[in-house]
Order: sequence, then C-alpha cells, then structure tokens
Amino acid sequence: MKLNRYQAFGCHLGGSVLVALFCSALVFFVWYPAPLAEASGVTQIFMIMLAVDVVIGPLITLLVFNPSKKELKFDLAIVLLLQVAALLYGLHTVFVARPVYLVFCADKFNLVYANDLLPENVAKASAAYKTLPIWGPKIVAAKKATDPNMRAEMMISILKSNEELWLLPQYYVAYDDEKTNVLQQLKTIEKLRNLNNMAAQDIDALIKKYSALKSGISYVPLKAKVKNLAVIVNSDTSEVLDISNLKPW
Repeated sequence: MKLNRYQAFGCHLGGSVLVALFCSALVFFVWYPAPLAEASGVTQIFMIMLAVDVVIGPLITLLVFNPSKKELKFDLAIVLLLQVAALLYGLHTVFVARPVYLVFCADKFNLVYANDLLPENVAKASAAYKTLPIWGPKIVAAKKATDPNMRAEMMISILKSNEELWLLPQYYVAYDDEKTNVLQQLKTIEKLRNLNNMAAQDIDALIKKYSALKSGISYVPLKAKVKNLAVIVNSDTSEVLDISNLKPW
C-alpha cells in the first residue's frame, strides 16, 4: 500500500511528536528537573526549538512527497537527516549548559552549570568530582577553610582563576561534611512566608508534606541564572527535602 502525501505527513508528524516527548522527558525530568528548568531559563528556548523541529520536518515531507517521484527516498532521507541534525544540535546545546551541582557555599546554595566549570579546575578535583554528573545535578558543598593556610590556598586559587569558590570543584566535598555549617545558615519558614505573601497555600502545603518531621522544616536560598529558589531542608539534619520556586530573598 502506497502512502499519499497526507498520510506520509501524518506518519512523519506522529514520529516527530514521539521523539519530541522523549527529548522533553530527558530535558525536564533528568537534566533540568523542576523547578531548575524555570530557574535556568531553558524552558521557553527549548520548547520553541522543539516545536519548530517537530513542525518543519513533516511540513517539508508534505511539500516534497510524491509517490511517483524517483528521488523520493533520497529527498525524505535528506529531510530526516536535517531534522535529526537540528534536534541533536538543540539537545547538545541544552546538555552542555545543564545544571550539574547544587553547591552549598557560605550561606546559600549556588546552581552550577556544566559550562561554568573550567576544565583545568575540574582536573584538579578529587576523583568524585572529575566527571560531571550526566543524570541530573548532585548536591555538594564547597569546603569551608578551617585554618589560615587553607584560607590562603583558597584565596590564591580564586585570584588565579578569577572564579568564585563555588566554581572551583577542587574544593568540593560531600554535602554531609558541611552539615554543621549548613545548620547555622538555616532560615525559618515564617521568613519564607513573609517573602511570599501571595503563595501562602504553597508554604502550607510544604509544612503539611513534612509535618512528620520532629523539628519541622527550614530553608536555604538557592542562587540560579534566571530565578532564585528556596531549598527546603530538615531543620534537624539539614537533609535536602525539596526545591521550591518561592522567593528566598
């Protein structure tokens, strides 16, 4: 059975939509889990790119499809090749700018992106941080200087690289190692409520969600590229429980 141009268009569109759904799941559930996509400003850019890619390919198929045309297979192969190339370029662009770490440093978390980290600094990191996370960002901390020599070393590294401490993976440690420092920087949920008067229901929902915790919840600000967030933590243990799109400052 030979397809006509409209059937070919429908098949191409259906396949493109399935691929687009898979790519969207990869981006918004793995690389940029909510609400990090909004905080990073990737949502609109990626969705526009995806929509254009999904629509343009099938439309070209609709225009060029002619069952009696000898070069039809070649034409369709070129269309698919261009469509796949555009999709891969978009995915690569999003991938190289993906969030890789939530770094606790001083009094807040910083959302660190793959293209923020200089290769020479990554090379100096311990084995745990020499390879950037692929399947979603990890929660870590920047080591707090405990003696004058360490502080001097950190200051020299910052001056040489002209980077902030939270962008120097050679000073990353496990988040639990800085638990005491995190606990000293916790901010109350009441403060979060005062900063988000129009989002009382969201805050009440968070309190209800974690009502079983003995000491309740607190938060630590998270600085990101486009929108700052609030990291919800256990008030007793500093365990990260949630990330909210509520204003932290």
